[in-house]
Amino acid sequence: MINELPIQPTARQPRGIVLVNSMQVAWIDWEVNNNGFYQADTFNVTLPISGQDPEMTLSWWAEQTALNVEIFVGFPANTDKFTIGDLGKLIEGQTDDLTIDLVARTVRLSGRDFTARLIDTKTTHKWQNKTASGIAIAIAKSHDLTPIVTATKKKTGKYYQLDHAKLTNQQSEWDLLTYLAHEEGFQVYVKGLELHFEPKDDSTDPYVLQWDDVTNAHPTFNGMQLSFSRNLTLAKDVIVKVRSWNQKQKKGFTKIAKATHNKDTVLKGAAQPTGEAQVYSYVVPNLTPEQALQKAQALLKNITQHEMKLSATLPADNILTPQCILQVKGTGAYDQDYYPDSVIRRMTFGGGYVMDVTAKNHNVESTVMPQ
Repeated sequence: MINELPIQPTARQPRGIVLVNSMQVAWIDWEVNNNGFYQADTFNVTLPISGQDPEMTLSWWAEQTALNVEIFVGFPANTDKFTIGDLGKLIEGQTDDLTIDLVARTVRLSGRDFTARLIDTKTTHKWQNKTASGIAIAIAKSHDLTPIVTATKKKTGKYYQLDHAKLTNQQSEWDLLTYLAHEEGFQVYVKGLELHFEPKDDSTDPYVLQWDDVTNAHPTFNGMQLSFSRNLTLAKDVIVKVRSWNQKQKKGFTKIAKATHNKDTVLKGAAQPTGEAQVYSYVVPNLTPEQALQKAQALLKNITQHEMKLSATLPADNILTPQCILQVKGTGAYDQDYYPDSVIRRMTFGGGYVMDVTAKNHNVESTVMPQ
């Protein structure tokens, strides 16, 4: 038995409002998945066919070519009388799929936030004379998004010289922006009708998951479910090899990065992973030796950070986002920082408001060893 302690103590009950093409609709349930950076947030909404605006007949649904969905949620002071202004917008986006169930008498809308506009637009445009921030502004405006962009100085012609293959192949505008964000050490995401391209903010306070089983009989937790999983393959040493051919130098080479578990740690008394190291090999064209090493180290970091995963179900609030750091306390072995890759909020009409979060750690027991 777990005694639940609310993360956000409040006597107020959650309330939600759904708009479809700016018209408020009756709804049965909805789900919003806030993904990690570089992905579109998604939504699923179930509406009753009856009880809607008289305009929303079956014929109306059949004729629509575009459906814009907005979901608002919050904890209004007066739960019987509130407006959109009392709530916060959780997501705004476009519907990709519309399903009419005549037997159940429901309409189901599934879609993505406006990141979809950039994902669905391919580009081979060359931006040599613009900065990364200039490109972000131009792309935002081309999709009627408001650019919230921090200025950068480096002209992207430099990127073309260093990474010719990536910037000249056809790709989506979203792939281009995420690549530029990575090169600048920025984050890029769409929030409502805003495109954000800005430095990462690590200054926010962590979101704490508190576990307490001092009594060993009835542990307390400020949620409903908490579990951890660990990939034992990645717990072994990991080696990443990047093979490249540099056209200017006219020769090929391989650079290696390795993550090895430190033996001189507080865990040195624990059993150490056994077996041969896991090796990952990649071929990336037109890199310098230094860039190949940086690529190997980045891939290594991405692989090893998946070693420990967290899954939790919590009473929902409007605070936790994939940009937050989750801090686990009170478990002992699993106490550390975790980085959310998905926060799924669900609400049913007349029911509860909960969220499921999955997160992964950066492997603090590994060191990067370039070779």
